[in-house]
Amino acid sequence: MEILDSKGMYTILIDKKNRIVYEKNVGVWTNEDLNRFLDDYKNIVFNELGNDKPWAKLCNLSNYEVSSIYNDLIEFLKTSIDNGFSDCAIISNDSLVNSQMHEVCKQIGLNHSFFGGIDAFDDAIDWLQSNGYKLKNNALCQA
Repeated sequence: MEILDSKGMYTILIDKKNRIVYEKNVGVWTNEDLNRFLDDYKNIVFNELGNDKPWAKLCNLSNYEVSSIYNDLIEFLKTSIDNGFSDCAIISNDSLVNSQMHEVCKQIGLNHSFFGGIDAFDDAIDWLQSNGYKLKNNALCQA
C-alpha cells in the first residue's frame, strides 16, 4: 500500500508481508505537515501492520531538512514504538539532519543506524536484514 502526501512532503509504502515501511520525507516540515503524517500513520500504517509483531522502517531523508518539530516527533515515535516499531535505517548525507534524528532516536531508545554515500541504500538494506527483516530494493526510497 502506498500513501502520498497531499502536499508532497512524504511518501509511505507499506510492505505488510515483510513488516517494513519505506518512507521518503522532503523539505522543511511544519506542524501541519507532521499532523498529516501522524494521521496517515494512526489511521493507515498502524492498522495495516498491527502491533503484534515488530516492524522496521527504511527512511530516506536525503531531501529532508532540519525542522522545528522535535518534541512532536518524539511523541510520534513513542506512539510508533507502542505500535511495534523497532528498527530504523535512515538514509541521509546531511550532518544536521543526522544530528537531529540521532537525538530523537536516542531520547526514545529506538534501534537506528545512519547510511550515506553511494552505497547508502544497499548498506541500509543489509543492516535491516541483519536485524531479521526481508527487504525489497525499493526504487521509491532511492528516487
